[in-house]
Amino acid sequence: MPKLKYFVPNGVTALSLLLGLAAVVMAVEGRFELAAWMILWGTLLDKLDGSLARLLKASSRFGVEFDSFADFVSFGIAPAALVYFYARSVGASSHLVAAATAIYALALAIRLARFNVSDPPHGDRLFDGIPGTLCGAIVATAFLVWRRYGSPPVGLDVAPVAMLVFGVLMLAPIRLPKLKPRDNRVFNLFQATNIVAAYVCGVMMWLPEYLLGLAFAYLSVGVVWCLLFPPSVDDALGAPSMEDESELERPLAA
Repeated sequence: MPKLKYFVPNGVTALSLLLGLAAVVMAVEGRFELAAWMILWGTLLDKLDGSLARLLKASSRFGVEFDSFADFVSFGIAPAALVYFYARSVGASSHLVAAATAIYALALAIRLARFNVSDPPHGDRLFDGIPGTLCGAIVATAFLVWRRYGSPPVGLDVAPVAMLVFGVLMLAPIRLPKLKPRDNRVFNLFQATNIVAAYVCGVMMWLPEYLLGLAFAYLSVGVVWCLLFPPSVDDALGAPSMEDESELERPLAA
């Protein structure tokens, strides 16, 4: 019976993987906006499965590997399919977009493989490279915002470059703080409020502009913070507890 608790976080991971597959199918069928929202739903589940695993003390090596596989489908293959099939549907240069999206997906595969065999310093508090979950979320929200406000020529010219940039960022030696409670109560309240708002907006398919702004704010502020306070960030981010150091922790995003 105790092993049944592992089905909860792994079930959430499985749902995230299935949403990634469904997003690919939606992109193939030309239902691009729904595909983008499915990628965002997968992002929310990716945050949830790690939290549930720690809450239930149901972390496992299987969960870590399964989470990485789901991440590759939902934040590697699905965003690549979204960009590629949309570009094809409007007559863009399929060879250029295909190359860019292939490099993007390959970069995430390399990142996930590297993550699973390495133990980077400060890994419990910092991402090494921009996580694929965040890159997939930015691609999906940017697509939704662009569909609402943009014009086809501009978006299609930028898309291959953006996918290449995200591929580089996932493998670059850039540090980004993980979303965790800090010592500052005001900051914790601000962070928690935005996390709850992101879940509400994601589930209800509201305000992709807000979600895109959150993602870019987290990316830009987090990277600048780590540049200003390079790895002696132990005091600023809080030293890990004995429980954090001894327990195998599922990644929130890789």
